Amino acid sequence: MNELLVYTLKSALVLALLYLPYTLMLRREQFFRLNRATLLGILLTAVVMPLCRVSYSVNADEVVTTVIETQDLAFRTEAMIVEANRWSVWQWLTLLYIIGAAVAFGYRLYQLLLVRRVIVRGSLWRQRMADGITVYCHAGDEPSFSWMRSIVISQQDYEQNSREVLLHEQAHIRCRHSSDILLLSLVEVLQWWNPVVYLLDKSLRDVHEFEADDYVLQQGISLPAYQTLLIRKAVQCTPLAFVNNFNRSSVMKRIDMMRRPPSNPWMRSKVLYVVPILAMTLVASARPVFEPLILLDGEEISGDHLKQFPKDSIDHVDILKGVSATTFYGEKGRGGAVIIATKKTPSASTKDDDLSTMDIEAPHFIGGNDAANKYIREHLEYPEETIEHNIQARVDMTGIVEVDGSLTNVHAAIGKLNEDYPKEYYPYIRQMLKAAEDMAKSMPQWEPARQHGKAVRAKVTFPLFYRLD
Repeated sequence: MNELLVYTLKSALVLALLYLPYTLMLRREQFFRLNRATLLGILLTAVVMPLCRVSYSVNADEVVTTVIETQDLAFRTEAMIVEANRWSVWQWLTLLYIIGAAVAFGYRLYQLLLVRRVIVRGSLWRQRMADGITVYCHAGDEPSFSWMRSIVISQQDYEQNSREVLLHEQAHIRCRHSSDILLLSLVEVLQWWNPVVYLLDKSLRDVHEFEADDYVLQQGISLPAYQTLLIRKAVQCTPLAFVNNFNRSSVMKRIDMMRRPPSNPWMRSKVLYVVPILAMTLVASARPVFEPLILLDGEEISGDHLKQFPKDSIDHVDILKGVSATTFYGEKGRGGAVIIATKKTPSASTKDDDLSTMDIEAPHFIGGNDAANKYIREHLEYPEETIEHNIQARVDMTGIVEVDGSLTNVHAAIGKLNEDYPKEYYPYIRQMLKAAEDMAKSMPQWEPARQHGKAVRAKVTFPLFYRLD
């Protein structure tokens, strides 16, 4: 759930960084198509960019060695108790965000249904035009508007100003402004809490009106007569804020744009401001990706998959720590020694109702340390090719001890190689990891972790050392 909240925060940041310079550089220019494309590009970038994963290479072995030197190699168990977790602030914020997004989506859906109902209900007549646009004439002096391929015009407008109104609404349809509004509505659902998205909404709708006004004037309509019509219609309003409305507010802004001299074509270069902003955003969001160390099952394993010890808690549940020194010796010194010990962690809280910090009994191998020693000694293989090439490593095992004691989600990763090996050795290292995973998957049932006597799922992590004597 937290990932959704992080996504919308990143999206809002990208939107603000790209939109605010637009208001200073391009908003008053008469490049209507360019401005519209810029605003739509900002919307799409804000939606898509947080999903992109930009990375740069880092030497994996060096980074992992640092982690090993600063981490305790103790056996760790992390209880994952869903029903006992207390929600964090981030989880509550995520829930609030989801509720807000659901309400915003419901409101947009209601507006769409209302628009459709207003278009088809109460019309005196309808007419199909040559370009596929349908005109619906309504009684009275209701405001005229357009949506998708439909135009609603009042009977009074049709009798007195049909040409001007129809040309204006035809411009909205031909420019596909309704599609822009749908995209804008999607972003407003995702960022319902962000005031910047509503400012961009107003800017985009203003550009729609500028573009439609410009089209009307290009068809030979008198500028004074058209401006007079806009002023007269400005007193009307419609509850259908979702649609393209001929009587939309900011009439003075539209009239001022009509009177302005044409913008210098060179001013179009202002749009290049997005390039450095996008570059800086990508650099700031870039994550280190470690150079591949080994291959497993035909896929590269980068530093993201290399062993790093778990955090000290999962959802505020205390860690149960123990000690281990799990070693397997190769042909040069056949034998093995395993110590797997666990202990109960004292409660960190005296509150009886604080379930997230109550004592938890860690899972353990049935039969104790001796049984674990024997099982690993008998079932963990040191591949012959790995021995022949003198490859030694620490392999870190992770898995989930289920409530029935079975070990699932087993994963083996290289924690540290004793030395750097060329890539042609990777197949042999794969065999080492495969052998460790096979051994863990074949383990008999463990005694599961328990809280208040009830079995719970737990994550276990422990190292295996492949060494040649």
